[in-house]
Amino acid sequence: MRKIDGKMLSLTLAVCLLPILFGVVFYQKMPEMVPIHFNINNEVDRYASKNFALFGIPVLMTILQIFCCAISDWRESQENSKPKFVFIVKWIIPVLSVVISIITISVALGNAVDVRKWIILVIAILWVMIGNYLPKMSYEQMKGKLHPMPKSENGYKKMARMLGYTFVIFGFILLITIFAKPMISFVTILIMVIVLLIEIFIAIARSR
Repeated sequence: MRKIDGKMLSLTLAVCLLPILFGVVFYQKMPEMVPIHFNINNEVDRYASKNFALFGIPVLMTILQIFCCAISDWRESQENSKPKFVFIVKWIIPVLSVVISIITISVALGNAVDVRKWIILVIAILWVMIGNYLPKMSYEQMKGKLHPMPKSENGYKKMARMLGYTFVIFGFILLITIFAKPMISFVTILIMVIVLLIEIFIAIARSR
């Protein structure tokens, strides 16, 4: 079994915990109860104590990152995963930790923050990344991870290319919806899911 990449683990954990410094700096200015969840209309629908929001969430993200790095390195050694893809996977949680912290503190301090736009931005970028690297993942690498799965390698390659284009196209469309009403973003995501399911169904049907 390949050892965990210690340098990458240390760096990403440091970024995950970075929001704790933000929490220490702004602790006295924060209200006792802090908004931590918003609905589609950018309205707060859930609160938490400032201790949990400022310190608990970064710690939870750090624990998740440890598991993420361990699993990613194990799969890389067992399945010869793409290094760039693994690199991207390892940075998702640290980036989210910082973004969530910045949004939480900004909203709690009374700043006007459109949380929906930030979330859509992150999702859209992630979709484009997935669309770029999905076709590069081999049949053997994805076997056992993607369900359902075409029975032939050729069928998988066609499906991967098709899904890759879909992720990238909808990723850019989703970016554009940042400037539209919230419901447009929601509908775009819903259509994306439906299109993906149809494409997977067609690919599997053709591979039989």
